[in-house]
Parts: sequence; C-alpha cells; structure tokens
Amino acid sequence: MNGNASYPPEFGGPLPGHGTPAPPAGPGYRPLPNPRPASAGPRTGLLASGLVLAIVIAVAALVVSIVAFTRTSETAREPVAPLAEQEQLFVDDADEALCEAIAPEMRRSNDVTNAFIATGDPDSPQRRAAIPKFKADTLDVARKLQQALNEHATPPRYLTRTLQDYIGGTLLYSENMYADRGPDPFDKATYDASVVSYGGPLATCYKLGIRW
Repeated sequence: MNGNASYPPEFGGPLPGHGTPAPPAGPGYRPLPNPRPASAGPRTGLLASGLVLAIVIAVAALVVSIVAFTRTSETAREPVAPLAEQEQLFVDDADEALCEAIAPEMRRSNDVTNAFIATGDPDSPQRRAAIPKFKADTLDVARKLQQALNEHATPPRYLTRTLQDYIGGTLLYSENMYADRGPDPFDKATYDASVVSYGGPLATCYKLGIRW
C-alpha cells in the first residue's frame, strides 16, 4: 500500500484526514432512529401556565370555602333575639278573660285586708297578733293572682301592668311587717301605692261588667 491507494472497506473506516467514513453495514447492524426533535418552547410554556392557573383556582376555591364555613358557623352561634310584643292599652277579649279569672281572688284580697285593718291601730296588740295570719293570707292571694295573670299575660297591656303592680304592692306591704316590732314608717306609703295600682284592674273590669 502507498499513500494513494484507497482504504479497503472491509477493514473499517479510513484514518483521520482521509474522507467521510461510510456508514456501517452488515447483517447485524440496525440503524439508530433519528433523534427526536426538541419540544417547542411555546408549547412547554402553555402547559406550565395552565398548571399554575389550575393551582391558583384550587387555592382560591379553598379560601372561599373556608370563609363561607366560618361565616356560617358565626351566624349559627349568634342567638336570634326574640321580638318583644308591643305594649297596648285595652284588649277587650283578653281583658275580660283575665277579669273573670281574678275576680274571686280580688274579692278575697279585699276581705283579708279589711279584716286586718279592723283589728285595731297599727301598733296595738290586736294588730300585731293578726300579722302572721294576714301575711299568710296575702301570700296565698298573691300566688293565685299571679298564676291567673301569667295565664292571661298576652298581649302586654294596661290591665296586666296595673295588676302586676297591685300584686307586688300588697305582698310588699305584708312582708314588711313583723309581730315583734312596731310599724315601719313606710308601711302607709307602701299600702297607699298598692291601693293606687288596685284602681287599674278595678276600673278595667268594671267597664267590662265584671265586679267583685
């Protein structure tokens, strides 16, 4: 061989500087597949943007759900204040029913008080001796009047207000006296206040034809 002779193909490719080598051939050779072209830049960017957008939407939905649940829980915890009934003056049907219910006890209250006063002067031995019975009878009357009032208290009105004042006044008057001591300076004022409140039921029921 000399420098001008061609390189035998069966001995492989030429030495460097002697031209482009021929591709290998033979029964055991498989050509390599063509390299896959690189993914396009814009498509990759769109996929990444879509993924970020989906994450943002999911986070926003979660935040909205948490806020809505919190508001619902706060609303459920807040008690709803009931609306108070409007005060009225006279409601004939309701007033008549209450007057009929209290008439026997109002009559009895008159009898109890008159009998107590008739025992003598406030500081007399007879009056002091009558105090325990007067207190027990007055308490019993007050309980029955209060029960009748509770059963006919709706709607709130002039009769219910004045009757409640009368019940409280008579009970306060009797509870403030004791057999082992003299009369209290405020006894007369307390009694007079209860008599004033007594005028409410008396006038209202008399107008409706119910008397005692």
